[in-house]
Amino acid sequence: MIVYAFGMEETVQINVSPTKLAELAADFTLISEIYDGTGAHDPYPLLAERRRNTPVMPGDILSDFHVPSQADYAKCGRAVFTVFRYDHVMKILRDPQNWLSSLNGDGFGSAVDNVLLTAMDGDKHKSFRALMSPPFSVNAAQSWDGPLVQPIIRHEYAEALRPRGKADLLLEFALPFPVRVVYAVLGFPEDHEAVANCAGWALQIMSGPQMDPDKAAAAQATSMEAARRLFYYILDVVRQRRKSGQQRSDLIGLLVAAERNGTRFSDEDIAGFLRGVLLPATETTTRTFANLLLHLFRHPASLSRVRADRSLIPKALAESMRLEPVAGHLARLAARDMDVGGVTIPAGAAVSLSVMAAQRDETVFENPDIFDIDRPMKPTLGFGFGPHMCLGQSLARIEIEAAMNAVLDFPNLRLDPDYPEPAMRGMQFRGPDHLHVLWDAEGA
Repeated sequence: MIVYAFGMEETVQINVSPTKLAELAADFTLISEIYDGTGAHDPYPLLAERRRNTPVMPGDILSDFHVPSQADYAKCGRAVFTVFRYDHVMKILRDPQNWLSSLNGDGFGSAVDNVLLTAMDGDKHKSFRALMSPPFSVNAAQSWDGPLVQPIIRHEYAEALRPRGKADLLLEFALPFPVRVVYAVLGFPEDHEAVANCAGWALQIMSGPQMDPDKAAAAQATSMEAARRLFYYILDVVRQRRKSGQQRSDLIGLLVAAERNGTRFSDEDIAGFLRGVLLPATETTTRTFANLLLHLFRHPASLSRVRADRSLIPKALAESMRLEPVAGHLARLAARDMDVGGVTIPAGAAVSLSVMAAQRDETVFENPDIFDIDRPMKPTLGFGFGPHMCLGQSLARIEIEAAMNAVLDFPNLRLDPDYPEPAMRGMQFRGPDHLHVLWDAEGA
C-alpha cells in the first residue's frame, strides 16, 4: 500500500506557475482547434440522419469534416467506412479477434515508437494490460481517493481558487488537477513544474496529426521533439527509482519489478511504455469534467438536485458522457472480410465508429437528445468498450466526483454573465474551450 503525505495548510497556492499554466492552456486549445474541423458545433442532426439512412457509410465522417481520424491517421489511403448505430458499434468493440486496434498507433503513435496499449492486439495486449491493471483497478482507485485524490483536488486547487469568487474552471482547475493526480498515481516525484512540463509535452504529441499539409510537417517535428523530451525525463525518473531500490505499488514500481516472458524490462522499455500511457491520461478527464459541469449549468433543476444529493454525481456523469462523449469516434481495422449491417467491410479496411451517433440511437435510448440523470442505465461508450476499455476509467471517475464535490461546495456557483455562454465543439476531443464561473466568496 502506498502512503502519501500532503501539507494541509488552510491557504494553499496552486503549484504551477501562471506562465506554465498558460502554456498548457495554449496546447489544450490547439488540440480543440485541430479536432474541431469544419463541422457545425452541433453535428448531431447530421449524425442522426446518417444513423437512420446510411448506418454503414462508405468513407470517413471525420475526414469529411477535415478532422484527423484514427481510421487513417497516416493517410495511407486505406478504405474507411463509418458506423453510426449503437448495436453495430458495440458488436465491433466486443470482437477483438476480427476487429484490430493496431491502426491506433499510426498517428501520434509514431512519435512514441507505437508503444501504445490502445494499439496492441491479441496476447500482447492481454499480457501488458494484466501487468498494468493493479494500479488502475477499482479497489486501487478507491484506496487513493481519501489520501491522494481528494487532498490534491480540494486543497491544492479548489481551496486556492475559493477566495477569488471567480475563475475559468476549465483552464484554471480542470486542466491542471488531472495532471497532478495521475502523475502521483504513476509514481512521479512531486515536482509540479516538471509534471506540468510532461503534461505539455504529452499535449504537443497529441497535436501531431494534422489535416492541413502546410502545417503537418511543423506539427510532426514539434510532436517528435516533445516525445523525445518526455522520454528522457521519464527515463531519468525510472533510473533513479531503480537505483534507490524503493519498493512502491505505483506503476513505475510495478514495471521496475515486473517480468514478461522471463525477462525484466529495461529502463528504456519502461520509459517508452510510460510515455505511451501518459498521452490520454489527463486531457480527457479535463474535458469530461467540464462537459458534466456545463450540462448541469444548462439544467438548473438537475444542478440543484446534485448539489443537494452528491450520490447523484455518478449518474449525472454517466448521462453527460452518453450525451456528449469526449472521444467522439473510435477506430478498428478489419482482420478479414466482415459483414456490418449488410455491408461488406473488406479485410484491411478500417471502420470509424461514431460513438457520438451511437449514444443517441433512438432505438436504444428514449429521448436520446435530452440530458436526463434519471435515465435507466445502459452500457455506454464514453470510456470505450470491450477489451480495450479505458484502463484508467476508475481513477477518472473518482477524480471527477472529487472535483465536482469540491466546486459544488462553492456558494451559489453559477456561470459568469460577463462572458458568452460556453459552447461545446469538436467531432473528437469534444467540449467547451472555457468555463467562466462566479460564486459567493463571502464566508468562504
